[in-house]
Amino acid sequence: MLKKIGLYVLGLFILALGVSISVKSNLGVSPVSSLAYVLSLIFPVKMGYFTMGVFILFILVQFLLLGKEFKFTSSLQVLCSVLFGYFVNFSNALLFSIEVPSNLPVRLFLAVLSAAVCGLGIFLYVGVRVMPLPAEGLTEVISVKVKKPFSKVKVFFDLTMLAISVLFSVFFLGSIKGIGLGTLISALLIGKFVGVFSAFLKEPLALFLKNKEQLITAVPQEKVDGNS
Repeated sequence: MLKKIGLYVLGLFILALGVSISVKSNLGVSPVSSLAYVLSLIFPVKMGYFTMGVFILFILVQFLLLGKEFKFTSSLQVLCSVLFGYFVNFSNALLFSIEVPSNLPVRLFLAVLSAAVCGLGIFLYVGVRVMPLPAEGLTEVISVKVKKPFSKVKVFFDLTMLAISVLFSVFFLGSIKGIGLGTLISALLIGKFVGVFSAFLKEPLALFLKNKEQLITAVPQEKVDGNS
């Protein structure tokens, strides 16, 4: 269990680092991170704290939808949210001194690099089956409640997050911020990178855990968060 928790925490940190790299690309962040990023542009509060707040809101919605069916263990998502939020702040601080490049090819490279780093983080934190992040948890709850496939609900969820982010951005900032080509790159490539890392790393990680049952052999692309 300690090994699983260690890999889970490492995965969250790597995912947060990928989010920070996407911010530096200035081409747009993933749908799930978009609202926290836009709010951090509107108010003088770090993006990681808004990430915590948005994720805790997702947990509250889960509770309202499930009622008595809400499991106590699901409340542990609060701890995961706080940890991930701090990781976002820390990784943003690590990259703070790096200037946003003006060269488009470099920015595109950063967007692709972000997708790769996020893919590795997602592979680790989802693969060890400790606790889903609230965005994925809420998507699963909605999927069960409306009796629709996870993949379809995920698309609706991401589009809803983007729509809310656009509304906040246009209303408070006067233009669309945090959503762009990088957002599309995240949507298209993160799942692909998860598959690549799964193909090359699942066996070494299974050996590390000393139990192949502890690690899923492949993370379904439809369950990829696009960003943590």
